[in-house]
Amino acid sequence: MTLSEVFAERKGSYLNEFTLFVAHFNSIPNFIHEVDIDCQKANLWFSENYKSEIKDFYFDKRYFNRSKKAEIDDIFYFLYDDLIVDFDTNCSIVRFLFRKTDLSKVEAIINSIHKFKKRKQKQKPEISLLVNSMKGIETKSLQITKPKLNIEDNYNEDFKEIHKKILRRLSRKNDKGLVLLHGKPGTGKTSYIRYLISSLKKDVIFLPPNMASAITNPSLISILIDNPNSIFVIEDAENIVVDREKDGSSPVSALLNISDGLLADCLNVQIICSFNTDISKIDSALMRKGRLIAKYEFKELEVEKAQQLSNKLGFETNINKPMTLTSIYNQDEKDFQQARKSTPIGFQAINNNRQAEN
Repeated sequence: MTLSEVFAERKGSYLNEFTLFVAHFNSIPNFIHEVDIDCQKANLWFSENYKSEIKDFYFDKRYFNRSKKAEIDDIFYFLYDDLIVDFDTNCSIVRFLFRKTDLSKVEAIINSIHKFKKRKQKQKPEISLLVNSMKGIETKSLQITKPKLNIEDNYNEDFKEIHKKILRRLSRKNDKGLVLLHGKPGTGKTSYIRYLISSLKKDVIFLPPNMASAITNPSLISILIDNPNSIFVIEDAENIVVDREKDGSSPVSALLNISDGLLADCLNVQIICSFNTDISKIDSALMRKGRLIAKYEFKELEVEKAQQLSNKLGFETNINKPMTLTSIYNQDEKDFQQARKSTPIGFQAINNNRQAEN
């Protein structure tokens, strides 16, 4: 292999580890790679502990993120019969290429390299927000903050068992089905959905109210196919779940196909729908056994529970009638319903915050 061939394919670095191996040893290597390695620390350890075995090495430096100082990107060490160890700092990968070198020697290095594995940082839960773009329907990732929501404090006693059932089913892999959450505005539907999806380890696709018509768009199916075993959240779903006999334009058939039709067995997508309209107006097909995971009507918090929550929040109000969560949390705002809209608790808060920042 000529020198020009060694540098023919750069792959982001001035040397390619496979081409380098062939140029030196004229054979095709075995290949092992270890990912998520702190290469800077691993390299310091390796160069110190194996300096007597290192026969040669190459390295290259690059300027990352417009830094004023060049930093090492790749380091290629040669040792034993034909072992190349490549520390790829930028990608946090250590690569091992060899043919004649005894495998036990390679594995000894690998076992020691494992102690430099990077710890995965806990990330905030994300949702994939469906948006219209020039290319059609696409998704944009948005981080959400898990609300500090105590189920027992914020919801009536009959909700605890329903919550356990929903959480248990949505935690299953390769499952399907439908969760219907309905009730008056301000009763905590959206807050619960945020709490629920941030407690699960599944991908979440969110259909905003202004894109309800997208439920019948073929592009949506493509997105769901690319995200199997996920949770599909439809907020303010009145126009989607309404009875087909009462509204001939209802797209409920599309929802049925995704939740329990032929597509459901392939997609394994579980669906959460929230709406304010009365459950009697909802298409009865959505509530068939086998399709419905759970349904629940969110109501005002009963007097005793409302009083307990109010006291916990530091208010001295004497509560004598059921109250919505919004009313309980905003007692310090005089005539808050008339004066200004209460602070949104749900996904809409994301858009409002963004507009405020702009």
